[in-house]
Amino acid sequence: MIPSDPAKLHAHFAALPGSEQIASAFAVEGLAFWLTVRDPKRVCDVGAGIGTLTAVIAAWSQAEIVAVEDDPWCLAQARLNLRACWSAHEILFYDKIPSGYMSWDFIVLDGPQVRREDWQALEPHGLIFIEGGRRGQRAHLEAELRAMKRPFCRAHYKPADDRSKGYWLYVVEPLLWERALLAGVRLREWGRDLRGRLRGVAMGKRRR
Repeated sequence: MIPSDPAKLHAHFAALPGSEQIASAFAVEGLAFWLTVRDPKRVCDVGAGIGTLTAVIAAWSQAEIVAVEDDPWCLAQARLNLRACWSAHEILFYDKIPSGYMSWDFIVLDGPQVRREDWQALEPHGLIFIEGGRRGQRAHLEAELRAMKRPFCRAHYKPADDRSKGYWLYVVEPLLWERALLAGVRLREWGRDLRGRLRGVAMGKRRR
């Protein structure tokens, strides 16, 4: 069975083969929270790896799940690791994002398997959860959203203590309260970064 506690789920996947690049425990906890808040209907997990964040989606939502991974070994491991989820979820596995006939209200980005045109499948008021930094992909995302004249807001969530990469959250066509919330997060994170730098904490390091 997949553990239903974020910390235990992360520890479970950290002990599996191929776990060297799995999402951080902080990101696992953050994704579980936002899935609960949003209750999405269809989620695309881009860069599924061995299935860590896909398992979070299955454990904290009733959404239809599409897992995208272009590495054959990782894809095979994800199928194996997620077999316990299949009784409640029919997880669809692809090596690239299926375009032209699917849309998403929630996208999880933890890998490079995305094209600029894929962002057009994001539904109005959609949410994008980005594990780690992924500066280049975020730049492409923002350029595409601006080209489509779709307003968005964003915030970078990082652990309070070690200021590692954490995760980014984007909301497309955000509501007023979402703009206010993420603006508050940006201000809070700026203050924490400042205090961290004064203490000599290295900013933006990837940590599990």
